[in-house]
Amino acid sequence: MRGYDLLAALLAASLTTSTSVAGAIPSRARIHVVYTPPKSPPFRSIYDAMRQHRVLERVGTIVSLVRLPTRLTYRLKECTGELNAWYAPESQSVTICYELIDSIVKSAPQTKSPAGVTRQDAIRGPIFQILLHESGHALFDLLQVPILGREEDAADQVASLILLHLGPADTRMVVKGGGYYFATVAKDEPADKGAFADVHGFSWQRFYNLACLAYGSDRKRYRTIVNNGYLPKERAEGCEEEYQQVAFAFRKLIGPHLRMRPNGGARLRRALCSAFRS
Repeated sequence: MRGYDLLAALLAASLTTSTSVAGAIPSRARIHVVYTPPKSPPFRSIYDAMRQHRVLERVGTIVSLVRLPTRLTYRLKECTGELNAWYAPESQSVTICYELIDSIVKSAPQTKSPAGVTRQDAIRGPIFQILLHESGHALFDLLQVPILGREEDAADQVASLILLHLGPADTRMVVKGGGYYFATVAKDEPADKGAFADVHGFSWQRFYNLACLAYGSDRKRYRTIVNNGYLPKERAEGCEEEYQQVAFAFRKLIGPHLRMRPNGGARLRRALCSAFRS
């Protein structure tokens, strides 16, 4: 199978429960989802797959673990050719464009990359990473979380921390798929003076930051990241401290807004895993 005829199967493969109950958002949550039908026929398969497998609901269920002060909307829409996703504070909404998902599908390997990243992971991983990155922006705004440093970097850290608390299979999927996506985008990324002024980090930086947090969260599970040369040993030496720094900031700044105390991380891990697969 190729192209869009494969997308539904790939998204379905990320679920372990029946689609009739997958992604059910708790009634107490202030989460709203909108799947806007595309005008372009090629995007119809994306619309059908995302809607059938409740991808926005799945992310919304994770975010519903936070007590939100107001409603947060997740929206899939056509963006007149723009490959983008963003959080809009004026409408308190996270939007992901069909065009961006289309580019992810097209950049994924047909079967498996030389590094062993499957086509399934190369599609699913970036979609969830991007949606949770924008959810990070939403949490900063709605919870009035203070940010020391660049907000884009902080949103990446929040997304990575959440994803690293999912079940092992889901975490590996996102780390592999997200890393593949950053590395693929980096190949065509300009390195001129203007690029250094962008609020976003370079894709290779985002790749190494994700790899470092993964390795720092569990050196044994992610030892191949270093053993295979995807993360320099010099950087790897401090990754456990980097992970602990991000986890500490999350506990202090977002932890008080959670519906349960994240002490020790075990209870939060169980809740996140359950939300992602519920």
